[in-house]
Amino acid sequence: MPTEDRCVPEPADAPPPSGDRPLSRRLALSGLAALAGSAVAAAVASPALAQTATTGSAGTAGGAGTATSTTAPAPTTTAPPKRPTPADQGLLGFAQSLELAAAQLYTQGIPSLSKDWQPIAAIFGRHHQAYGEQIGALLGRRAPGVANQTLLDQYGPKFSGGEQVILAAAYELEISLAASYTQMLGQLKGTDGITLVASVQPVEARQAVVLGQATNVSDEDLMPVVEGEEPGATVFTLSQFPII
Repeated sequence: MPTEDRCVPEPADAPPPSGDRPLSRRLALSGLAALAGSAVAAAVASPALAQTATTGSAGTAGGAGTATSTTAPAPTTTAPPKRPTPADQGLLGFAQSLELAAAQLYTQGIPSLSKDWQPIAAIFGRHHQAYGEQIGALLGRRAPGVANQTLLDQYGPKFSGGEQVILAAAYELEISLAASYTQMLGQLKGTDGITLVASVQPVEARQAVVLGQATNVSDEDLMPVVEGEEPGATVFTLSQFPII
């Protein structure tokens, strides 16, 4: 399993192509570690929330007018499962197919990019390949292990165009993957899957910001992506993007 290039390189490692706006790059680099941490904490905590005990008091109708209080029994706390549940396995298998498809799309588009963009696109593609392999390792024999053909069919022609067409398609792809994983975090139950998806989502949002910068997306529109929102993104679902 690849271990290199776990996150988008800092500007010192891979300077953006000439003309990129430095403000957007700074936006992309700021706050994403906190976003990942909060995503993990929120997603892991939500299935484990116990019902809080309530204490109430009510006055009696008797002559003494005394009040009585009742305390609910102590709640039981059930920790979320660590391993993916059967439902999680379907969601994670779908995510793996998306990641493997994204890796193939970048590989397809790289020859049409300039020398400035080719190494950046290669890094983004390796990220997707690595994430697909990580999900496969988590699922084991239950991993589909194939690229999502529906996604390839929809985005393939765009990644065969000129550079600006490819970068715009890649931006659309990245914000849609980030939006899809934001929604998936609210559906997963097992903490292993939650942790993995929560580590992937902000990196792909960060990649979207770099690509948006290159395609003249305004800083005002990019800021929500940094903050964990993906305006205008498509949420990929298994019903609309079957693996096939």
